[in-house]
Amino acid sequence: MKVKQTLLAHYMAATAALFFMPYAVADEAETSLGINPLPLSIQAQMNLGQAGLMSSFSSGDTFGGVQWRIGQARTTIGKAKSTSSSADYKDDTSDIVAPLTVQHMLSDGRSLLRLNVTGTLSNGGDNEVQLDGDIGRMDAQYIRFLDVNTMLSFGVFGEQTDLDIVDAGTIKRHGAGLRFDVINKFSDHWGATLRTEYSWGKQELKVAAGPFIRTHKPGDDHFYLQSELVGNYHNNDFDKIPEGWVLHPVLGMQFQRNFLEATADSFGTVSSGEVGSTENYGTVWGHLRFEKEARPNTLSPSVVIGIEQEYVNDLDEYVDEPTYAVFGGGISIMQQSGNRYELSYLRHQGLKQNRSIEAVVLTATWNL
Repeated sequence: MKVKQTLLAHYMAATAALFFMPYAVADEAETSLGINPLPLSIQAQMNLGQAGLMSSFSSGDTFGGVQWRIGQARTTIGKAKSTSSSADYKDDTSDIVAPLTVQHMLSDGRSLLRLNVTGTLSNGGDNEVQLDGDIGRMDAQYIRFLDVNTMLSFGVFGEQTDLDIVDAGTIKRHGAGLRFDVINKFSDHWGATLRTEYSWGKQELKVAAGPFIRTHKPGDDHFYLQSELVGNYHNNDFDKIPEGWVLHPVLGMQFQRNFLEATADSFGTVSSGEVGSTENYGTVWGHLRFEKEARPNTLSPSVVIGIEQEYVNDLDEYVDEPTYAVFGGGISIMQQSGNRYELSYLRHQGLKQNRSIEAVVLTATWNL
């Protein structure tokens, strides 16, 4: 707990510096706006951001939560089967996530090259099976804005996971893959996002087996699909919404299928995953996100509440938690240049009290 509190203290201090930095260049950006029209790529980012469509693309909270649930469930199943324990299994984690992005606009004014590095520090709860460690990921993407309402993106990524199973062993995974995104604002009030990716990976599991160490290195690939329908409503739509604020209703879904290679472990036993060669996990959700309208160079606070429901989970043998309450809040800012900063907190709390995930997320995007 001391380690987590120290990390949070340093993290919040660094975050404060990032949030005040935009004001130092605000006047210069506004002056340049009066001289030259903004390029399409900046107009589109501001338009899609105000419509509430950039959040899932830039933060990756849902994707990260899915990976943690799958990894935790695999570990719990392995521990329970190896010990024949009748323990009441639960799991929870507190994470610090930092998606940091640098974008460079190409000469056509409507295309970007995007480099994103996301670091995650995970601190598992004091449960029967506890995972602590870090996860790193790097994305390199080409982004094309067809108009102010439409964005296409294609890229490659690499990822590395290094987790300790406290008092039991370690899990490592390295992988690489392809990612494709689409964002489209198709009406004054609604837009949609789509993210799909495929990752080719290799896992290394080392766990204590009596006086020995069991090592298993199967191939571990996955296909991931996520989509959200995002609305935006203002005071002139519903007079109960305060002036200068916007309500974003969000309907979303995700599905992941894992493909695990059958290989022999260090004892010569051939196996793939804990429940077979494939694993399916999918959820749907509905959120209400209420935020101050995003205007250039002004802070925009936000709150979110919602519900998330699993519709498929092949890994729920020992931890049954199909329904989550979702709540959190944050503050963000976007400059005239398209630079964007967001600090947020989000918690997914299982209604059966068997699983929870909470994360402090700092999202920073710089346009060069």
